[in-house]
Amino acid sequence: AALDALRQRAAARSGRAQPDLGGLHAVSLGGVFEHPDAGAGDAVVRARLSALGDALQALDAVEYAALETLGVPPPGDISPETPNLQFQQGYRGPNPGIGADWAAGLGLDGTGLRISDCEYGWVYSHEDLVDVDLHPEPGQTIHPNVFANGWEQHGTAALGELAAVDNAYGCKGLAPSAEYHTYPEWTQQGGSRRLAAITNAIAASDVGDIVLLEMQTASGGPAELDTSVWLAVKAGTDAGVVVVGAAGNGNLDLDSPAYAFWQGLGDSGAILVGAGTAGTTHDKLSFSSHGSRVDLQGWGTAVFTLGYGWYASYGGDNDQAYTASFSGTSSASPIVTGAAALVQQRAVEKLGLPLGPVELREHLVQFSIPQGGGDPIGPFPNLGAAIGNLPDGPWTDLGGALAGAGGEPRLSGWGALQDGTPGWIRLDDAAPAAPCLLFVAFQSQPTPFVGGTLQAFPFVLDVPLSTSGSGSVFLPFTWNFGLPPGFELFLQAAVADGGAPEGVALTNALRGVTG
Repeated sequence: AALDALRQRAAARSGRAQPDLGGLHAVSLGGVFEHPDAGAGDAVVRARLSALGDALQALDAVEYAALETLGVPPPGDISPETPNLQFQQGYRGPNPGIGADWAAGLGLDGTGLRISDCEYGWVYSHEDLVDVDLHPEPGQTIHPNVFANGWEQHGTAALGELAAVDNAYGCKGLAPSAEYHTYPEWTQQGGSRRLAAITNAIAASDVGDIVLLEMQTASGGPAELDTSVWLAVKAGTDAGVVVVGAAGNGNLDLDSPAYAFWQGLGDSGAILVGAGTAGTTHDKLSFSSHGSRVDLQGWGTAVFTLGYGWYASYGGDNDQAYTASFSGTSSASPIVTGAAALVQQRAVEKLGLPLGPVELREHLVQFSIPQGGGDPIGPFPNLGAAIGNLPDGPWTDLGGALAGAGGEPRLSGWGALQDGTPGWIRLDDAAPAAPCLLFVAFQSQPTPFVGGTLQAFPFVLDVPLSTSGSGSVFLPFTWNFGLPPGFELFLQAAVADGGAPEGVALTNALRGVTG
C-alpha cells in the first residue's frame, strides 16, 4: 500500500508514468558460492550467476535482471586511519567548512524536516544520540553480523555529523533538531534488504524530506548503479523526496563507457556526493568515484564525530566513543545532507514550502565553493551563499478553505513568477480521484460559494483537473507570460467532496505577485 501511494504521488507530482516497485523481486543465490567450482575464483562464480540472470531475463514475465553483491561494506574508513587530534568539527565553521555555525545563529537546526538514514546499523545508546529518537524501522532487528563486522560504528559516525545532541559534551550535529529515522539494510527478519530499506524510507517521506543512502556498490560506486535502486530513487525524487547518496570509494570514472547503461537511465534526481580534502582547496581525494553526475563534495577525511573510539573511548565505554578520522564518501555525504537540510528549512521559512529535489540540488551547486584539483566531484556547499540567495516568496496564503471529509484541501505555489523561471502549483490533502476546478483571477472580490468564500473572483479562467489517488495535483510550469513586475493574480480550487456541506470543498486562496 505504501509503494502504491508513493507511485501515485510521484506520478501526480512529476506528470510521468511510474514503475510498479512492487514488481521488483530479489532472487537469493547464495548457495552458488558453495559449489566446488567456486574454488576456481570469482570468475567462475560470476559466470554462473550471469548465466542464471540471462535465463531469468529470457522469461516473458521478466523485464530485466541484474546482479547485486550482498554484504558490501559501507563506503567509509579509508586506510590508514591517522587520528587528527584536534577536538573540533571544522566542517561546521567557515571555509573549509560549510558555515553551519553561522546558520545556527539564524536559528537553523533542521526543525520541521525528516531525515532518514539507510545503512547497516547504529549505536542507539551512544551518549550523544541516546536523547535523539532515531525511530528504528518497525519490525526489523539489525542482524548480529553487522555488529560482528563493526558496521554499526559507521552509522553512528554518519548520524553523529547530523544528529548529535547540542549539549555540553561530545559533538554537535549539523541539524540536531530534525526528526530522524533509521532503516537497516541487513536484518534478522529480512536478511540483506537494501532495496526494501530504501523504498520504505522513501515511501514514508513527504515532499522536501531527506533520505540519506550511506552505501555503495561492490565496485565502489553509488548505490544507484543497481537498476532497482535507481528506480526507487527516481520514484522518490519524482514524489518530491530529496535523496542524498554517497558516490562511493572505488575511484570509478562514472562518465566512462563502462557505465553506459546507467547513464542511459538518465538523472535519478538524487544528490550524489564525492569526497574532497578538508582544506580550502577542496581537491578530489584519490579514492572518490567521480564524473559529471557527481553533484557536490564534502570532507572525505579528518571528520570528527561519534563512534569507533580512535580519538577516545572515555571510560573504555563504546557509548562514549569518538573519532577524529571518519573518512570516505561516507563522511562527505552527511555534510552535504546537513547543508541541504538547513537550506531546506530556510526555504520553508521564506517561501512557505520546501524546494523540490532538483531545485534544491541546483541551488546548492550554484551557490557553492568551486572544486580545486582532480577529476570532477562537484563543488563544496556554502551555506552563507546558498541561504543568502534564496528568493523571497511571491506567494501569499490568503486562507479561506472550506473543509471536506478529510479536512481542508491545501493549495500552494513555488517559483519567482519571472519570465524564464520554473515554478509549480500544488493541490494537496484533497479528496482522492476527484474532479476539481482551478480558478484563476486577476483580482479578489470575495464571493459566497457553496457554503464558503471564493476569493479568486471574478475568475478569468477555470481549469478542469482531477486529483490523484492520494488527493493531490502537481502542475509544473515555466513562467513566460510577459507580465510587468508587481502584477497580481489569485488562485483557488474547488474539489468534489461528498463530505463538504454542498458536496464541494474549497482550498485556501493564493495571491501571487510577478517579479
